[in-house]
Amino acid sequence: MIRRILISSRPTLAQVCFLSTQISPMSPHIPLISKGGFEKIPTAAEVTATGGVWSQTSGKRDKIVELRGALEGDQKTLDDAATEHETLDLYLADGMIEVAKAAEYNNNLLRNNLIQDFVNWLDNISEDDWPKDLAQVQYDNFLTEIISKIDSIFSDLPKEQYLKLIRDFTVAPVDENDFSTFQEEAEEGETIKAFQACIIRYRLHLIRTAAEHLKEHWGNLVKITDGDMDRAAVKGESSDQMSPSLPLDDVRSVLLEHASGDSSTRLDAIWNLVDRDKDGLLDESEMKEVVYLATIPNGKGLLEFFEETLSARPAWQPLDYEENEEESPKKSFWNAWSRRKEAVATKRLKKKFTRAVKVHFEDELEMPQRLRCIYAWANKAHQNNRIDAVHLDTGFGGRKRYVELAPKISLPEFREVQQEHFTHLDRVSEEIIKSFREDLWVHQGSGRESAELRKNIFYFLTAICTIDATIYFV
Repeated sequence: MIRRILISSRPTLAQVCFLSTQISPMSPHIPLISKGGFEKIPTAAEVTATGGVWSQTSGKRDKIVELRGALEGDQKTLDDAATEHETLDLYLADGMIEVAKAAEYNNNLLRNNLIQDFVNWLDNISEDDWPKDLAQVQYDNFLTEIISKIDSIFSDLPKEQYLKLIRDFTVAPVDENDFSTFQEEAEEGETIKAFQACIIRYRLHLIRTAAEHLKEHWGNLVKITDGDMDRAAVKGESSDQMSPSLPLDDVRSVLLEHASGDSSTRLDAIWNLVDRDKDGLLDESEMKEVVYLATIPNGKGLLEFFEETLSARPAWQPLDYEENEEESPKKSFWNAWSRRKEAVATKRLKKKFTRAVKVHFEDELEMPQRLRCIYAWANKAHQNNRIDAVHLDTGFGGRKRYVELAPKISLPEFREVQQEHFTHLDRVSEEIIKSFREDLWVHQGSGRESAELRKNIFYFLTAICTIDATIYFV
């Protein structure tokens, strides 16, 4: 969890005011205003110096530090301390990281007929096929068609042929020069083809889970916030004038970004989809909805890709293992005991990856608190970054209702603070997989500690029994 350390000395009144308005996530949503205008966004160093620090510490991180301190001999990293089977688990995480990185940063690897045909088909959808603004039924039918299209593409891409090689991927190309070198070196073993196929399948899972998630969250996308309802009341308008529909182009843009964009461009497309009045501004609740729509489907798609990868090849099968159809089951490498161990290992890997998808952003990175800080620290030009206090006529005997209208935030204003304090949003998949890899380190290190403890207990009991026997017989 993120630990915020307060200054040890007695703070002055100015320091207390600064901390309460600009540093603490529990503060009001208005940053400190100076006579010259908005205060500049605090940097990470300034936040630390002032007393509130985004220092990502947790039980897992502390345990990793402890395990690193217990390394022996020539072991320089926790990877060096892993056993042969444990190394295969780490290779699995490494291969998935390279696939995610290449899919995010190198569109050259996406030059494949399957993805390109889907993108062209999605681009060519016109108003003759679907209306410009989608009502709920049309919206559901459109996304159902997208899901069916992805399922048909999956049937043309055999997973076992390529996913089983994912542990062999080491350093993937992330720019033009690396791509040409990688392609030349990989031509003989057709590694580049397997790598591309893994990226395509990973992308297809992202598109499918994004379509499913959007379909399930129609209500959140068309919901009118309390702030918009109050603003409409101030203007004397009815909030019912905003029709419950979503633009076809905006929905399509989100899906296209999941097909060929990166985490940053996906968030931009979702921001535009949630911004229904097209003023470029969102309430705080809408801003949070954008971030969750950008991270949750990504995690679900990554989890489906991971489960397919595990099913394509046994988790603890050696990299140099060659299948032999003529080998009898009794003499096979995978006997009953090894199959049992394999099933336990597979279940454990699925459990740990599922946990990383669920808790990394929400708990380990404390995303709700970070989003609140982003909104509080952003220099919002809307309403001059101030809360507008108004009285609305209730229509009952001239009575009025007091309302506070919080300022909205634009995408550039959001990005300005996010790039300083929450860069994890620009690499969602990579963050999740790295968290999974850290969980593997902790599990493996705890296993080594347990084995060492059992060994010491055995030696201790053996020594005690020997001494007792010696005393008894002598």
